[in-house]
Amino acid sequence: MTFRVEITDPAGDDIADAITFISRDSVEAAAKWFAGLQTLIFSLKESPGRFAVVPEAIELQTPYRSALYHSHRIVFRIDDANRIVYVVRLYHGARQSLTNDDVSLG
Repeated sequence: MTFRVEITDPAGDDIADAITFISRDSVEAAAKWFAGLQTLIFSLKESPGRFAVVPEAIELQTPYRSALYHSHRIVFRIDDANRIVYVVRLYHGARQSLTNDDVSLG
């Protein structure tokens, strides 16, 4: 059984910001990056639990997981009961650890 994938508003904003940043150097590269990102995000429909729980999960008190895409972490949580994967943030790997403020809307 597959999951539905939903991208939260904060994650959508993160994606838009990343595309804007990459586009400064190359619109073509940004389009290619985005296409690959979409492929990975929507692959979460199948077996989202294949990705590891984030190290911050204990502090956040939620088993967020992440998938790596180039220099970004796609942070998501799984709602097994409703078969939904919520993508809550796209987090650049160079940033500090996730905090509750980062995922409060996810």
